[in-house]
Amino acid sequence: MQSDAITREERVALYYHRGFTIKEIVGFMTLQHDTILSERTVHRILRSQGLYRRQNQSGLPDVVEAILLELSGTGQNAGYRQMRQRLLVHHGIVATCETVRLALSVIDPSGVMLRQSKTLRRRVYRNAGPNFAIHFDGWDKLKPYGVSVHGGIDGFSRRLLWLKCCNSNKKPQYIGHFYLEYVEEIQGLPLRVYADRGTENVIVRDIQHALHSMDPHQYLGYSNFVYVSSTRNVRIERFWRTLRDMCGNTWMNFFKDMCDMGILDTTDNLHLECVRYCYFTLIRKDLNDVMSVWNSHRVRQCRFAESPAGKPDVLFYQPELYGARDFKVPLANGLQEVRERFCENPSQNGVSEEFLILARNVLTEFDMEYPARNRFEATEMFIAITAYADCL
Repeated sequence: MQSDAITREERVALYYHRGFTIKEIVGFMTLQHDTILSERTVHRILRSQGLYRRQNQSGLPDVVEAILLELSGTGQNAGYRQMRQRLLVHHGIVATCETVRLALSVIDPSGVMLRQSKTLRRRVYRNAGPNFAIHFDGWDKLKPYGVSVHGGIDGFSRRLLWLKCCNSNKKPQYIGHFYLEYVEEIQGLPLRVYADRGTENVIVRDIQHALHSMDPHQYLGYSNFVYVSSTRNVRIERFWRTLRDMCGNTWMNFFKDMCDMGILDTTDNLHLECVRYCYFTLIRKDLNDVMSVWNSHRVRQCRFAESPAGKPDVLFYQPELYGARDFKVPLANGLQEVRERFCENPSQNGVSEEFLILARNVLTEFDMEYPARNRFEATEMFIAITAYADCL
């Protein structure tokens, strides 16, 4: 046996401090350590070390100090039973459940109320005002059908800043264009931008860093663009759920029905271009309608955010009513040069020149008007173009 091996008595004491009963300690010693002990022997070993459950109750100051340490770490969501076990295992403190329960009710009453309502103590989202932080991301639910959506939202007001459909939301030049359009609209720069680590965001990142570096009063340095995971980019990620309810699910089901009927083949690039050509105008109108409705609706108060309740447009343009201010940074010169060198405006219909020639020939031959006024006309146009292409 090695000199630093744990003795039988030390092992029994270790299991005792972890809260196991006498019978459980006997079972561990027999099955895990090949040491057969009776319950009487375990009792004798514990008595020899002065270890008693009821007679060795820790003092209240020690209990309170240990609870405060646990609450400052990962124990903030622990109930009194788990807290009692944490005190025993982590701090060697013996206390009854009632003592721990009463101590918690005094030290952490808000936590007790949250646990009673089966609610976790969540991180609070903080945003000081419009343009303090904006969030953007792409929505890919229509991507199998050739349609990509990209959106940006203000973290304080929850106002939609842009909601665009294009042939790709992974092209950095497109995302840079959407961002610069917003910058020109407000004649300023958002203080901070949150986005995921996709390659489509590199141009916006570089523009943020470059334009902020020209501001003599800038104090955030490279934190003016922050890479975050989807779980932290919560403002825009939560909006995608709303977009699906407002119009996204309707288009998803519509295109699925076209696939089921054999009209649309998602493996054919020509069909995907035809979807964009025929339906982009209608989808773009629906997205604009979503923006109008969303930005004028009333956002309810959220328990896990400090942003006030109200209408997004009012919160964004009149933050003083809510004790906030606009955090936009004054716009530097040279924006036009940045746009020309690094950004690209997505084409209106998202198709190639070759397809555009083909589509115009079909519309002329069948005397159809572009763009379609509704989904029925768009589908009729889609069938005519794809049937004509199949005959070539």
